[in-house]
Amino acid sequence: MQKRSDKDYRPEITLKDVSDSSNEIFDKLISRLEEKGWGAWLSRHEILGFLTEEYTEAVDAVHAGTLGDIKGELKDIAVGCIFAIACIDNSTLDW
Repeated sequence: MQKRSDKDYRPEITLKDVSDSSNEIFDKLISRLEEKGWGAWLSRHEILGFLTEEYTEAVDAVHAGTLGDIKGELKDIAVGCIFAIACIDNSTLDW
């Protein structure tokens, strides 16, 4: 096992780690849709506005150093990305 100070060392995550994280994101997506409704975004401006706000909040969380807040903001960004892709795939966006 290499020392953590080795700049090339990266601990590995497992498929279960990825699966658990994606399940958390999916749960948050469904919760958000049930809370806010299933209406699609209609323009790139809605996507960019959402992602810009969440990115700013993620940066603030990183600077504050609170892992729970960082994780929450990253999940918000992931939820926004999934929703945006669904809107694109559904041809609801006026790009």
